[in-house]
Amino acid sequence: MEFLPPPPGDVIDIPGDAHDQDVQVTKQLPGTSTAEKNALSDFESDDEDEEEDDDEEEVKPLIAPSTDIKADFEAALEDGFDFDGVFAFSERYGMGVAPNPCLKINGLGTVGIPLSDRDARAIISASKPVCVFNNDPKTSGRWELAPEKVHFENPAWTTWVQNTAGVAASTALAAYASVKPSFTLKKLIIHEKNTLTTRHKEPTNLDESNRKIGDFIVILPGRFEGAQLQLSHAGQVKKLNFAHQSGLSTSVVAAYSGVEHTLAGVASGYRLSLVYDIVQPMTHIGYRPTLPEMQGATQKLQHILRSWKQMDPEEAPEMLACLLQHKYPKTQNFNAKSLTGSDAHLVSHLHPLARELKFRIYLAHVRVTVTTPSEAEDHDEYGYGGCGYGRRRFGRWGGYDDYYDEYDEEDIDEGEFVDDEDNREESLRVTQVVDLRGMPVSVHLDLESDDLLNGSITDQDPDQEKFERLERTSAQRIQFYHRTVLLIWPKDGDMDSGVSVGDIYDYACHALRSSLTVSPTDKEKKLIARLLQCCQTHRNEAKLKSTVQVLRESADRWNEPQVLLQTLKACGVDKNTDLMGPESFVSAYQAFGWEVLKDFFEQAMANDESNARRHALLARLTQMGAEEEDAEVSLWCRDQADRALRSLSKIDATQIPWLVDLGLSRGGEFLRDVIFPQLRAQTLDKTFWIPFLQRIQLSINTIPTTSPEVVNSLILQCVTETVRNLSAFPTKTLTSSYSYISAREDKSSDAILEVIKFCVETRNEPLCGEIFNKMRDGARRGVYSPSFPPWLYYAELSPSLIHYTQGKPALDAVLQPFFVDVVDSMISAARQSPLGKAITPCPLTDAHKSIMVNAARKVGGITILKERLTAATLKGHDSSTIQALVLTIVREFPRQQLQGGVQQQAYNDLIIALVRLAIDTFDTSSLSKPTYPYYNANPADKMIGMIKFCFAVGAKNQCQRLLLRFVPPPNGSTVGQHVSKVLAPFMSVLRQYLLSKRLDFQTEPYKMFAAAVVKAFAEQVMVQKPTEVVPAAQRQAAGCQGCAECRELRAFFVSDAPTIRFSRVQGIRTHLERELQKIRYWGVKWETIRSGSPHTLLVTKPPSMTAVGLWTANSKAGKALLQDLGDVATQARILGPAYPTVYARIHGEVAAAGPVPLANANQILNAPKRVATCVPAAPSVPKKPRLS
Repeated sequence: MEFLPPPPGDVIDIPGDAHDQDVQVTKQLPGTSTAEKNALSDFESDDEDEEEDDDEEEVKPLIAPSTDIKADFEAALEDGFDFDGVFAFSERYGMGVAPNPCLKINGLGTVGIPLSDRDARAIISASKPVCVFNNDPKTSGRWELAPEKVHFENPAWTTWVQNTAGVAASTALAAYASVKPSFTLKKLIIHEKNTLTTRHKEPTNLDESNRKIGDFIVILPGRFEGAQLQLSHAGQVKKLNFAHQSGLSTSVVAAYSGVEHTLAGVASGYRLSLVYDIVQPMTHIGYRPTLPEMQGATQKLQHILRSWKQMDPEEAPEMLACLLQHKYPKTQNFNAKSLTGSDAHLVSHLHPLARELKFRIYLAHVRVTVTTPSEAEDHDEYGYGGCGYGRRRFGRWGGYDDYYDEYDEEDIDEGEFVDDEDNREESLRVTQVVDLRGMPVSVHLDLESDDLLNGSITDQDPDQEKFERLERTSAQRIQFYHRTVLLIWPKDGDMDSGVSVGDIYDYACHALRSSLTVSPTDKEKKLIARLLQCCQTHRNEAKLKSTVQVLRESADRWNEPQVLLQTLKACGVDKNTDLMGPESFVSAYQAFGWEVLKDFFEQAMANDESNARRHALLARLTQMGAEEEDAEVSLWCRDQADRALRSLSKIDATQIPWLVDLGLSRGGEFLRDVIFPQLRAQTLDKTFWIPFLQRIQLSINTIPTTSPEVVNSLILQCVTETVRNLSAFPTKTLTSSYSYISAREDKSSDAILEVIKFCVETRNEPLCGEIFNKMRDGARRGVYSPSFPPWLYYAELSPSLIHYTQGKPALDAVLQPFFVDVVDSMISAARQSPLGKAITPCPLTDAHKSIMVNAARKVGGITILKERLTAATLKGHDSSTIQALVLTIVREFPRQQLQGGVQQQAYNDLIIALVRLAIDTFDTSSLSKPTYPYYNANPADKMIGMIKFCFAVGAKNQCQRLLLRFVPPPNGSTVGQHVSKVLAPFMSVLRQYLLSKRLDFQTEPYKMFAAAVVKAFAEQVMVQKPTEVVPAAQRQAAGCQGCAECRELRAFFVSDAPTIRFSRVQGIRTHLERELQKIRYWGVKWETIRSGSPHTLLVTKPPSMTAVGLWTANSKAGKALLQDLGDVATQARILGPAYPTVYARIHGEVAAAGPVPLANANQILNAPKRVATCVPAAPSVPKKPRLS
């Protein structure tokens, strides 16, 4: 819809009796009478600074005051202030929007629109005059035509009135709540030139038969001047002037019955209008809307406010907060005039009462955040997600890292989450408080959602909503409500004393920017004072910039330099010249001259701590001085530039271009002797020094008369400073794009690499040694984060440096200490830093061993490994890790490829030493621990694995040392248990492996080991063959011969099982106990376990009844051991003189020859355990164990 510009605001206000109808007013007065003053039109003059500080009039105490201010105030709002319309409506429509009615009048024919003077006179000639004074038709200037004489040839006109303009009017009046009203033409009126003003008020008729709601007036296009219209009701005033562009527009006015119309005379032209009745349909006559009667409601409010004033301050509320019904955006133009409907209705009646009774009214924008927790079921029962934690993976260089799949949070759809309404939380934040004029104020408000009157914030839909995932199955739904609240509290109370100038930036800047005054008015001076006060208390850089710009332009327009100087000081421009900017300073210079601004420029150069800002200002002023040919300015700039370079403040990398260019313009010595000492004092890191030197190298040819020695000295000093400020093990902070993942610290080995390359590229390679020394010293002293021990840095740096130094043999000597440290860091098993903090050692995965080997190749290969890999340096590593390390060395350094005897001898010594260390660190206690399928290997597999390891690395001569480690029983195990459970099963596995190597138990050291195991088995496991205590026939006859339980009992007595359980009902258990009672003399015991249902009868044999079965099983195992040795002849050769006795103990039969005693078979089995110590450089000759 196209709207024309609004009309000028000049109107004529007419005083008079509001109850007289059609009374002619003989005198026109400018302004509005006190009785008719509109509360909303009074806000501009409601300035607390201008209020008279009169003493309050003595008010007679109320007889029945309100005792619950909050409840009574809310009740008053509900009773009389829920009207959500306006008492009057107006709109202007352009020629292309409103159709031409094609007006036709009986007796005249078609009348042209826009109205011409000729047609106007013709209409008057056919109309009836309206006589309102002495029955003289010439005095009113108004003529009317009955509706039956008026016709519209354009059917679109009636449609437009009923469905477009009429709907807009009835909606604004709130007359379209349940049914659309209709519009019935009442008359046509034409006004001619006349100086009189008329007032008309049609009373509200509450008769049920009266369908009229109000008047709908259409002013047709036709040029006229004057005829200002004022609509009044209950203290509210609406002033309208339709003369502006009256010849090109159709204007509409709608008002309820009971609204007073005051119309000024037409100054020139003719005003043609159609008057319609707004009519309620007969079917809804009972719902006819009317203007509310406000006298009673206003009296209630007055009574409540007076009660509040008279109430004891301890009992009275501090303030009331009333929720407004409509939503209003937070804009710089927001004020009481922005309110609509019931909100404007409330404020228009409340404001006069507040002024009368000394209350403050403010409007507050609030933001309420409603957070509702939400949960979802996790269907991924076996995945990582079900744990509620991020997944974990093994890091590249060892250790576990948390990581989050970017699609994890999509696994569960938002629709599957269920909100927990019982645990929702609401929080309210006041975003702005303004007075009724829109001036922001600052006041502390302890306001909650429950404090609000006149409804709930959440009654309407949220303005914004978002769904935040916290973890996989938990989230929260956040809803935001932006509403406006009316605040009221007594003047001079506790709340009022806390009110101060608020963030009035936007408000004041808008007002000053819109001003066209040539000198500041008193109001503008007060506004500037408040704005500058706000600049000091509410510092916001963007708003300060805007303020400086607006006030600079205003000062320029007013030619008031003091306004600018006060602004610069209050806004802190002397501490941050960017708030005004170099170009604005130039404009100020051109407006007010150098003498006015010189002192401020001196302050800015002294107070602004930013080198870049000072440089930018000086550069622009220098250019300006040259352009304006101002020698004083140019001289001042040169002096200030030199001072600035000699008093540098905090420097960063962004300032490098101007700093280098300006410093080099004074020569390399100046940069070295003046600039560099200041930079060094700031402890800058590589992020500054590297680009700083790069800039110098780019500009080196522009340095005036500087020797290469000066430049080289400067470069050396800068690189040295970079190395000095580099941490031994730097870290960095990593942030995530997901809100539920907090920032974390990470190692920053790339920073070390960057500085190393910097040293090399500037030909300062020796400084790399200082970096390596710093890292080595930091590792020894524990100067690193426990989360990132040194080996992690070495693991990342070593491959990068090996790649970087390819083709640079000159760097080998410099990097040798570093690669030695790489080896040391990889093999260290320390789990505690030198400072006592827990750390994770290098896990020596294949990747780590590869790094270690490649580093070793850079510094001597096998020789350096022999030097660094000792029992002391490998302390803490288990046998399996050492074995893996040995296998890597054997694979990466084949013995046949080693050059010279020294290398081969070092290789032999290293392998033997590491194999011995692997043997000595082998955990023999694991051999006696229980094994579980799929989880850990059985003892025989572990033991044969060690044998295979020795063969694989060419150290099979160390098998005797290994077998001696196997023989003694570990703590917690007896010799018999160790022999039967560990060594005996191992014999069979060892025999199979020896056969695969074309060896057997007749070869040492396996012969010695086998003989010791078999002899120990015969001596420790095989006891004297027991005799049968209870004959088999008696055992087979136990119990009754009929029940199944007794059959189980007999089978139990015949077997080797020590116990049996019967979970049976009591009758069966009693039967079994009677049968057991009969054989009690066998030594059988029983008891009832009363947990569970049914109870359990536990029957236990005496040891004498299981001895024969146990001996038989051991004998079978012993015979298998003898068979592992070989045939009978081989057994005799291996066991020697002990063979007959061993045979007799195992078989239970006396050998033909006399028994040979097993003298000291325990000597080996009970020998003290070997403790891992430093490995000797060369293998010692093992002692041959023997049995006596």
